[in-house]
Amino acid sequence: MDRLDEIALSRIATILDKQRIIYTSSNSIWEKILSNAGQSDLYSQFSGSLNPYSYNGPWQNPNKGFDEFYSAIKNILQIVYANGENLDEFTLLMTSIVEEINLENIFDESTLSEFTNNFYFSINEHLNSMSNDECIKFIKEESKQDFKLLIYNFNVLNLDFVYSQGHLRLVPFTEQSTHISRKSSLLVSWLNKNFPLIAEMYQEAIENYIDGEPVSCISNCRNIITGLFSEYKEDGNKSWVKGLQKLSTDTNIENVHSPNNIMQGSANKNISFESDKEFKYSRFKLFYQLYSLTSDLGPHITEAPKVGGKLHPEKATQNDALLCIRMTEDVLIWVIERLKSYE
Repeated sequence: MDRLDEIALSRIATILDKQRIIYTSSNSIWEKILSNAGQSDLYSQFSGSLNPYSYNGPWQNPNKGFDEFYSAIKNILQIVYANGENLDEFTLLMTSIVEEINLENIFDESTLSEFTNNFYFSINEHLNSMSNDECIKFIKEESKQDFKLLIYNFNVLNLDFVYSQGHLRLVPFTEQSTHISRKSSLLVSWLNKNFPLIAEMYQEAIENYIDGEPVSCISNCRNIITGLFSEYKEDGNKSWVKGLQKLSTDTNIENVHSPNNIMQGSANKNISFESDKEFKYSRFKLFYQLYSLTSDLGPHITEAPKVGGKLHPEKATQNDALLCIRMTEDVLIWVIERLKSYE
């Protein structure tokens, strides 16, 4: 099973291969992109698959090698990304790619026609009538699906789009962990070896995030959490929280009769101590709150308060999905490290 960042690189290559965001209309397009990013050697290595045309003297012919464009772009991205070890040069390459995007190419024809109907001559004129924040909000909401998917995959790689001075630009998206367990294949290998069904859920979470399906992604995260801790409960116990109680390192948690009492605030009821010395069970509460979050924004998102005869449900976003999947990964890493105490 590929890691989240590896899949994102492949999806970016797939979107670029469709020739809907950046059109490879000449042999100079990718030479310029790669040279501007300091990767001219990679252009020389893969030019046979990046150039749409070949020449026989003055005669221009279709280049059969261009059929391998996806493989060439994917290889280039992987080489520069270097498993996350070469982020400065990778960001420079991504910036060079984004600089080549024509704003008109990220909208469907139906959206572009609305500008003319509203007396704007071009998308740029329309955007110039708004603030930068309004522009990027408009772009993210109204752009074609391919561009939205491009944004989601850039987010996975800790990059996001902003609009400034009439152009799209890249900025860091989130401060992501550089923990070795996340950067390597350790997490994926551990899941495949020990819990294949949970590994499948993790794969689904990744795919749902990249496909722009936040509710499905968050639901997968919930199932990963309950499934993982269920593996560590005793025979005969139905609740996954028994497994969470067993793995938690909170002081006195082994003496709690019912772990559900922790969230209800009655876990210390029968313990004799001063009122200001209550056990907090902070780790248990943190993991349980993540379960609650992924439940509320995942499978239970349609369950909502009714006010004035109208339901008021939550709305799950891609940011929510990325938060949940990153926190779920941290839980998996924590469990791996926790289990080492049993070895």
